[in-house]
Amino acid sequence: MPDFWPYALDAYARPGVADICLEAQDAHGADVPLLLWGAWAAARGRALSHGDVAAARVATAHWRAPIIEPLRQARRALKALAAGACENEALRQAVKKAELEAERLYMAALEQVAAGWPAPAPPCSQALRDNLARLLPPGAAPVTERLHKALS
Repeated sequence: MPDFWPYALDAYARPGVADICLEAQDAHGADVPLLLWGAWAAARGRALSHGDVAAARVATAHWRAPIIEPLRQARRALKALAAGACENEALRQAVKKAELEAERLYMAALEQVAAGWPAPAPPCSQALRDNLARLLPPGAAPVTERLHKALS
């Protein structure tokens, strides 16, 4: 089983996964790295407990709101400005690179939460469905199901 970061890159690159994750983020406030962590846990045969999710939120609280979200907002704001001037595009790319590095460090913190888990077991499709449902709000059930299919 690969470490979380390589798993997340591979999973996010699968057809449809990025679009569904971004829809979940924009429409339901989902935390994409946390969703990918839930998928990684299921690939390791782990159904997340409420304690796992709480530990993940504590371990990563210093990343999402104070660092990743402002970088994402800046990158998105620069997108319109970048269309007209290459120096703006260079800044947007630098912000994008910083956002990606912050997400990598965020995911490293998530992987540390999993360090105490038992040895990986075979992947579990039901654990994937349950993990995604635990990490998305109830109103996101259609997105949860689409993401489950895309990651299965």
